[in-house]
Amino acid sequence: MELHNFNPWWQDGKVPTEFIGERRKIFDEVTQYLDQRQILLFTGLRRVGKTTLMHQIIDTLLRKGVHPYHIFYFSFDEARFNLEELIEQYEIEILKEDLSKEKVFLFLDEIQKMRDWPSKVKILYDLNPKLKIVLTGSAQIAMWKGTRESLAGRYFDFVIQPLNFEEYLGFRKVEIDTSREKIFEKELKRHMAGFLRTGGFIEALDMDERMLHKYIKESLLERVVFVDIPQTFPLDMPALLLRLLTITASRPGFYLDYRNLSNDLKIDQRTIANYISYLEYALFLQKLYNYSRNLLTSEKKVKKLYPSNTAFTLALNPQAPLSIVLEQFFVNALGARFFLKTPQKEEIDIIHNREAQLLPVEIKIKEQIGKEDTKKLFKFMERQQLHRALLITLHTDTTIRKEQYAIEAIPYWRYWSIMQRVSAPPGRSC
Repeated sequence: MELHNFNPWWQDGKVPTEFIGERRKIFDEVTQYLDQRQILLFTGLRRVGKTTLMHQIIDTLLRKGVHPYHIFYFSFDEARFNLEELIEQYEIEILKEDLSKEKVFLFLDEIQKMRDWPSKVKILYDLNPKLKIVLTGSAQIAMWKGTRESLAGRYFDFVIQPLNFEEYLGFRKVEIDTSREKIFEKELKRHMAGFLRTGGFIEALDMDERMLHKYIKESLLERVVFVDIPQTFPLDMPALLLRLLTITASRPGFYLDYRNLSNDLKIDQRTIANYISYLEYALFLQKLYNYSRNLLTSEKKVKKLYPSNTAFTLALNPQAPLSIVLEQFFVNALGARFFLKTPQKEEIDIIHNREAQLLPVEIKIKEQIGKEDTKKLFKFMERQQLHRALLITLHTDTTIRKEQYAIEAIPYWRYWSIMQRVSAPPGRSC
């Protein structure tokens, strides 16, 4: 194995410019932990910039004077290798001494592709106190059976997301005075449409429609469905994964009914449940639970399923209406975990639960907002003794009051106002 191919800085002391890219906010967050003993674990979808983040950290270390030979990067996405043999080769050929002697930075990319990786990394960590380990994985590998047990107390986990809308504008070099959103309405609507199409994937920002859909399908969805997931889980129908994802993209937010899916697909319910869990593991699907103060009750109730990114929906369902795509966008952007569906069939899109404080959020992308659109919000607020709710709209921009209760109606393109309302302390308006 030619290790120097993965580590060009061993030759000239520099990370190639094309490896570095543009820094994101997450860079400043993770670099605070470089001096800590714990492993840094970056997880997330493919193509969100985890490898780029690693190279940015390596570039920073080199600029701070860390010797190039004390920085070792390897990608298990490019080659399969035994970790013990890999480290031994590095010690003999490059380091010229035992790994435990000096401060060394070890970067292992796509670690989930190494068999039994948690126990092997644990041994490496425990035997080498001076070693700083940084890992990436294109899935929820922190949730793997054995990961928490083997590495408990030994790692910090960071989920690397695609660009959010604010970062997207930054990468586009678009400047918005966020305290005066209304001035920029046309520009924000135009850029929001572009963001929904690309899903915040950096490589996709300048692609035309045809190339974009091909990129999302082949480089992201099909690569994970037909290669990554089958390498991780025992399954014999990878095409079923893509079919389930396509069904979800055709109806974002559909009620998950294993019996109906089983009847439609002629596949048993347990298999369908397992395959949906694999898609969740791969970060392709987002599951919402029917809200109850009792979490066990929520677990038993009907659930809703969304694709995790609007680019997935539009690549698989290009004709998806704006109202559906925007509903999904806010479910994704707010990290929604709960919705509401009562026995009386009252439904609310999102019940945002922050520090045990509730904020009901309804998304109504329509020309006119009427009493029927606020009725269920007021009922929920009265029942739960909440003083405010959020209604995300197409045009309507007002506050609708009833006694001591207030619903703030905000157009979807006022992104910062919406995010501020969601993060505001309960009972307070921004």
